[in-house]
Amino acid sequence: MSKRRKKRRSSKTKRWGIIFGIELVLILILIPVVFVYAKLSLIQTASASDVDKANIVINNDVDATTQKALKGYRNIALFGVDSRDGSLQTGARSDSIMVISINQETKDVKITSIYRDTCLKVPGYGFTKATHAYAYGGAELSMSMLNTNLDLDITEFATVDFGVLAKIIDAVGGIDLDISDAEYSLINPLIDEQNSVTGSDSEYISGPGYRHVNGTQATAYARIRKIDSDFKRAERQRIVLSKVFEKAKSANIGTLLNIIDTILPEVYTNMTSTDLISLAKDIFSYNIADQTGWPFEKETGSLPSDGLSYVFADSLEQNVKELHEYLFDNEDFTPSSTVSDISYELYCETGY
Repeated sequence: MSKRRKKRRSSKTKRWGIIFGIELVLILILIPVVFVYAKLSLIQTASASDVDKANIVINNDVDATTQKALKGYRNIALFGVDSRDGSLQTGARSDSIMVISINQETKDVKITSIYRDTCLKVPGYGFTKATHAYAYGGAELSMSMLNTNLDLDITEFATVDFGVLAKIIDAVGGIDLDISDAEYSLINPLIDEQNSVTGSDSEYISGPGYRHVNGTQATAYARIRKIDSDFKRAERQRIVLSKVFEKAKSANIGTLLNIIDTILPEVYTNMTSTDLISLAKDIFSYNIADQTGWPFEKETGSLPSDGLSYVFADSLEQNVKELHEYLFDNEDFTPSSTVSDISYELYCETGY
């Protein structure tokens, strides 16, 4: 009888131990999930009335080969705005426009800057600068512009204020930059401007060459434009972004939590919690494979209608073809009739 009781007691103890073990594992799994969800509540989420995916224009005449190629990638639009009043939705022009393309299988990431002064056809507004689309209709119109002119399928975006860049760089302990003599000649006045706008008190850069810089200094570097062109400015922005990404990948958990607390309140996106968690769980697998600016073949000039200075794709159709080869390894890409028509309109008006 006593043996039976001992056996029963031993069996109960073992069962309780197994149940406790399972509960402990569940708790350990749920803690980070609950934590991530709690942090995601800090984000400014776009409501359906602000950004409705059903209203984002995607060319319906893209061929089957292109549609198949696009399915293997996740394309996200990243907008950097210079908003002095903190507004991230509409009104502010997008100071930076990037297409982040993630190969779902290899986790390779390619970053493409769309030059802000590129002349593109904005639905409802005709030909204008790419940067204007965000001011006219926010992220929804900007994604429609990218899809219409480039045969893309973007429906997800994130918008950040340029001011948050400095905070993120400070959170990762700064980055290393190679500053040219020409860049050095302009960077300190821009540091003054950043200090004035943000209330920071950053020191000047002491000279050209390799420098370890803080957030304000790096942001000033990313905004240099007068010495060369919008093309080099976009390149500087990509350099800063990739260096921050690499530093974040090697950061400890405390630093990562600090970055999350810093950046999320200043992010505006239509990605759901599920979308963001799916991106976050693979962050250490991502590899920035390459970065570039678009259009590849370009000219500068003006439109007869407004006289403003533009960047023109020297054949929009050809540049879109090269973009798909670059991003998606799609050498068989044929531009849609929509892109071909826009390209012809642009050629008739500008000669490019």
